Amino acid sequence: MDAIENLLTRRSTRKFKDKELPREALEKIVECGKASPTGMNKQQRLFTVLTKEEDIQKLAKAIGDSLELQNYRIYDAKALIIVTVPKDLRLGDADTSTAMENMYLASHALGIGAVWINQLRENNSEIVRKVLNEFKIPEDHISYGMLALGYSDETPKEKERTEKVVFI
Repeated sequence: MDAIENLLTRRSTRKFKDKELPREALEKIVECGKASPTGMNKQQRLFTVLTKEEDIQKLAKAIGDSLELQNYRIYDAKALIIVTVPKDLRLGDADTSTAMENMYLASHALGIGAVWINQLRENNSEIVRKVLNEFKIPEDHISYGMLALGYSDETPKEKERTEKVVFI
């Protein structure tokens, strides 16, 4: 897929088919995330890839319980990539965002749907932390984003882009 076409046609997917994703595709998506820049080339991100439905739903339940969201299921994604960085990493939010965007675009290029999930950003509940510990995510790490993935079972419509642009 042409890079410009990829950028302009990527859409968030919130409904996934009940079809597993190939490990090779997930590895390529994470490789693209790792290829993104990091502030001062620190490279301190951790990419945790969940592929088992029970693990994804265990985290979804913990998030749902902590945020009082009933039946929260992370869109029944077939994979979830959690990007974390040390809490004290000065540009951790930017480092995470570049990786997330690269993975978003890589998944689109591979014909895989994706949606950015933010519920871990400021969620410090004990129930969520317990699940993150089970996934070996360090206590001193924070997540600015997770990527839910699967084959799209919808055709998201293009939305008008209304942000202003000023040339001087």
